[in-house]
Amino acid sequence: MTVFTLPTKFVNRLFLYLGVFGLVFQLSAVIFALYKGMEIQMMWVLMLIAPLLCIASGTVRALQLQKEPK
Repeated sequence: MTVFTLPTKFVNRLFLYLGVFGLVFQLSAVIFALYKGMEIQMMWVLMLIAPLLCIASGTVRALQLQKEPK
């Protein structure tokens, strides 16, 4: 069983933080738009792909730019 730990390498940790920031920003923008009564496009979910890829490239060992020690 593997326990989730933060990446130790700088680039991997940077990708993780950028992905989390992007995810929070996108979700807060959608919540704000719904609160103000604005109409959002049905494909707004596709905007979540970039932050999720950043998070994956920071945490998934096969996608990391700087390999983490085991």
